[in-house]
Amino acid sequence: MERFKAYKLTETPERKIRAEFVDMTLDDLDPGDVVIRVAYSDVNYKDALAATGKGKILRRASCVGGIDLAGTVVSSENAQFKKGDAVVGVVEAAGSQQIVLG
Repeated sequence: MERFKAYKLTETPERKIRAEFVDMTLDDLDPGDVVIRVAYSDVNYKDALAATGKGKILRRASCVGGIDLAGTVVSSENAQFKKGDAVVGVVEAAGSQQIVLG
């Protein structure tokens, strides 16, 4: 299975946030109906709050940071998107990885 880089945020047992780039596969991501190959992403204000632990942004112990992205649909179970569509926007899942499942 193809591996890709993702910006992962994890809360440690000491309740601090560890932010790091990790290798992942699609199997590591939450289920979703659209897979996007990300060309561009950023770290926005809420991402920075989550990564520094300054805000109570994280709703679970571990997630991939970044929700703003631009890229191309790789596969879709959603009728609004088809393979090859160029997409830009804010997604519920993370954009700071090379492939998004969301």
